[in-house]
Amino acid sequence: MSAKTSKKKPGKKVKPSRSAAAVLWGLDPSSERGAAVRTVLREMDVRARTARVEQLGLPAGVVAGGHGHVAPPAPGGVVAPDCEFALLCGFTNAQVDEFLARSREAGCVVGAKALLTSANRNWPLGRLIEAVAAEHAAMGGA
Repeated sequence: MSAKTSKKKPGKKVKPSRSAAAVLWGLDPSSERGAAVRTVLREMDVRARTARVEQLGLPAGVVAGGHGHVAPPAPGGVVAPDCEFALLCGFTNAQVDEFLARSREAGCVVGAKALLTSANRNWPLGRLIEAVAAEHAAMGGA
């Protein structure tokens, strides 16, 4: 008996996981880049959500669609991060690879991005955006 190996055809669309979504910050839907990122996600059958300023104090998982504990927003004013950011929620490794490849092809790569994980789902969204953006900048990103 021989084991069958499946080979992924180049350019073949990856089937999305049922819960895949992306939370976007700093990518206005009416801007060229914001529209391009949303087109890439739509072509992947991934729902895009635009984070609002009033959501920055909420847990990232809650903003992403309920994947975290609802807690009151952090005390004090929340400063809106000045960057582009994408939080990829429920993505498989293949979907992450596809998103990166399609974004490069479309010329709309988002520098600061993160996967929603059990470790960061309860972080306030604004804090997560700032931390990932700072890490991206420290690594030489634009």
